[in-house]
Amino acid sequence: MSLGLYLKGRFSGKGVNSEKVSAVFDRATLEEFERWISNVAFDELEWSQWTEDDDGNPCLMLLLHPGAEPIMLSPLSEEELLVAAATSSAGPGYHIFICDLLRKLAQCFGLDWYSEEETEALDETGFFETGDKERLYEEFNRWMGALSKRVSELSREGAKFHLAMPFDGHQFDVSEPILTQLGPRDMHWLQAVTREPSLGRDIFPWWEDGHGAEYHLGRALCYMWNAIRWREPLTESEAELNETVLRHLDSAYNLDPDLEFPWREWAQIIAYSGSDCEMSSFIEEKADQSDFREARLSLVGYRRYDVRKNLGGGWSIAIPGTFVEELEEGQTFLAYDETRNVRVTCMSATDASGKPLDAEEILRKIKVIDDPVRYERNGIFGRAFFEKITEDDAEFWMLRGVASTEGTFAQVTICFEEEDDQTWALSIIRSLDHRVSHQK
Repeated sequence: MSLGLYLKGRFSGKGVNSEKVSAVFDRATLEEFERWISNVAFDELEWSQWTEDDDGNPCLMLLLHPGAEPIMLSPLSEEELLVAAATSSAGPGYHIFICDLLRKLAQCFGLDWYSEEETEALDETGFFETGDKERLYEEFNRWMGALSKRVSELSREGAKFHLAMPFDGHQFDVSEPILTQLGPRDMHWLQAVTREPSLGRDIFPWWEDGHGAEYHLGRALCYMWNAIRWREPLTESEAELNETVLRHLDSAYNLDPDLEFPWREWAQIIAYSGSDCEMSSFIEEKADQSDFREARLSLVGYRRYDVRKNLGGGWSIAIPGTFVEELEEGQTFLAYDETRNVRVTCMSATDASGKPLDAEEILRKIKVIDDPVRYERNGIFGRAFFEKITEDDAEFWMLRGVASTEGTFAQVTICFEEEDDQTWALSIIRSLDHRVSHQK
């Protein structure tokens, strides 16, 4: 249930730079599109990467806003290009930006965009064809009303909802029933939006057209809620992210100092970055004046708490939100801070005929020392043991364990310096969950 673009394109041969590409949609052509977008949307581009569809065709994925889903460009044939972009999580301002970008791409390389109603190739808001902004905003409000109504119906069962929030493989551990990329919301908010959908605009980071103050503040808040680790950076990319947030906050303030700024969090990021700026004293003063009794007073940042990371194959694990996350060779998930690290590798388990092994049989085949810690949770069986390691004149503790359910298992290694962290390490391995096991 989302809004967005689903367009097809073909070459017209009338582009300003038509000679830069062959008249077929292949990997080389998409690479030229990638270079062009990287230059034109340099300030917006988060990343670009390549994948393939089920038929082996190259797919170019580009993320142009931290609160959006990536857009996809992929050839349907040598003569036909598909562009798909979900825009409802970021907002109508983002939708306008993507439409303008695609029009410029077409002008540059000589593309004709077209839609075929019978094949669902279209702009669901009508904006790409008409340029009618009033209708675009009406469509977003209408969509928000339908979505909030549906969530209101489902929420009676006590479930939590990620509302207009792109899924990046994480779930956040907060008490509120509704999570948005600009912070959690309660049921009173949901009921108000159900009655008046326009009240839901506060969950969209790019509502207004253009790159004004609200755009910069919305982009900063997306990073702050979902990506900032709320400690001193441990990697170069974390340091760069802090600087990016500070740059957007500064731009927003210069454009409109009357917006509602997250002063306490702004001051924290300045401290983590170890940098000083002309506004540092002013920001610290504003942070000290913040009223902790105000509604929604909790500090910005889902990663101040634990997050649940999707590991693939149905597995997930809860880790501290402050941890750095990486994927090592062999598809091993690694998460760490200064003194602790967690490694998880998930694998399938079948017999010679391909039949899935049951959980207890998997554990019998995996060697674990005598008398391990044993547990069972949600249909998952686990074994773990501690050992003290001496390595390079350093001593640390290690927990090795395995969790299994029918047809699959996860091997875990957790290293930590303090013996008192044994309870913490056990809580990490016990947090391993497998969604299919709940149905057994």
